[in-house]
Amino acid sequence: MPKRSAGCFECRKRKVRCDEARPECHTCLRRGTKCPGYRPTQSFVLHEFGEKNDKPAIIREDDNRYRYAHQRKAGGGSSSQTSTQQMVRVQPEHVRPLDEPIARRVSPIAIERVQFLGTFMSLYLPKAEYNALPPPSALILSLPSIPASETLLAAVDALAAAQIAVTNRSYTLINRSRSLYSTALSQMLLAIQSPTRQLEDETLLATYLLTLYEVFVGITQGHGFFYHVQGLLRLLKQRGPESFKSRLSMQIFHAIRYNALTIGYHLRKASMLDSPDWLAVTKKAAKVDPYVSLLDICINIPRILERTDNLDETPQTLDQLLNDASQLAQRGLEWFSNFEKDGPRYHKVDIAQIEGFAEIVHDDRTFDPVFYFDTFGAGICYMIYWMSMLILQSSTFKLLRQHRHLEPKDLFLWDRELSGYADSICRSVPYNCRPSAGHTAKFGSLTPLVVARKYFEAKKAEKEKTWAESVYQRARVPGLYSTPIPMEPLQAVQKLVQKSERYL
Repeated sequence: MPKRSAGCFECRKRKVRCDEARPECHTCLRRGTKCPGYRPTQSFVLHEFGEKNDKPAIIREDDNRYRYAHQRKAGGGSSSQTSTQQMVRVQPEHVRPLDEPIARRVSPIAIERVQFLGTFMSLYLPKAEYNALPPPSALILSLPSIPASETLLAAVDALAAAQIAVTNRSYTLINRSRSLYSTALSQMLLAIQSPTRQLEDETLLATYLLTLYEVFVGITQGHGFFYHVQGLLRLLKQRGPESFKSRLSMQIFHAIRYNALTIGYHLRKASMLDSPDWLAVTKKAAKVDPYVSLLDICINIPRILERTDNLDETPQTLDQLLNDASQLAQRGLEWFSNFEKDGPRYHKVDIAQIEGFAEIVHDDRTFDPVFYFDTFGAGICYMIYWMSMLILQSSTFKLLRQHRHLEPKDLFLWDRELSGYADSICRSVPYNCRPSAGHTAKFGSLTPLVVARKYFEAKKAEKEKTWAESVYQRARVPGLYSTPIPMEPLQAVQKLVQKSERYL
């Protein structure tokens, strides 16, 4: 009797040679089909003692009974037929029926990816505050439920490896993550070259995750982050504002918009996202989410900065610029008033009560007490507000000093306002540096800390400037870089932007 084939069900059905790789054969993978698995290595033998039969009953194999539960017969079938396919009886029904379906096989690679993703999320997101996450963090929380394309899976693998490497301070894993990052870039390139795939939510999300990778372990001094954000905005332009309607696409849009705002602040360049068409995308969400309504205001600030740098010094142009900046600042104040209509969303505590922060500042009490926010989301909103108002009002104050006469009282009031914003930023940072706040909190405090440090430098407040620099270096990714990270990592990118047209 000829030996029965040990190949998978699909190869046996097609009568082709199977390489019998486990858990899935390579022949099926090359064809782009799901390998249904293999026949059990032996038949089940049932000894029916006390029955009329003198010989043990042999339960013969039925190939269809061992196929994956998700498979259906060609051409579809009823639910009852599918249920029958999902079950296998290893004994005759009158002896011991089994009603549970066979569990689907899960490859070791898939198991490893689930474990990596779970570890990444537990380290990246703040603990026990999932109900109060701002949209970019809520996007990360939804990763397990998003349909995964090859492009998205590659980006998740690279980012998860980077998070674990940073947490464990493992140079070996950092090198491994960079290899995964290279693979993710290749997958992204294939996706954006496809007219259909470049418009998919998964492609946008994968590219956004690669911007986070650059924040974790990027070695390009900000270039990688800049180019990824630039690429994201080009993909947004390809899709158009009307394409953002689903919950997932809106979460992705919010996350991209914050990164674009960060670039705009660093480079003092406007983006297309402050146009009426793109502001209309968030009009509905802004009515219920203070984070979104705040970003609707802040996204206009880079254009004020760009106009300031390109100012035509005629009185009419200056007056219009000052008026527009004043109106924008007033909108910010109104947002803040509404945000605190029930009182401040934080209380002050001794800096020693912030877990883990003493190891960063070594008992430096330049800013003490500090703020402890009611929720992580509230803290992020406060920091974006104080950072944005400090940038906007500092620009306005500089214009007034250059082109208007200010009385000593005016100078005092301006100084008190600007110092208040910078002081509030620094008192907010310790809360975001807690281990339980996750890396998203640390990353959320980086740009505000850079802005505060720049203000202290202009004011020649050396003690406060030194504190900001020290916290930035030690809280970011301690011990993983051979050279210090510059406080303005995108400074070199400005030269590239100046040589070309506006990047957005």
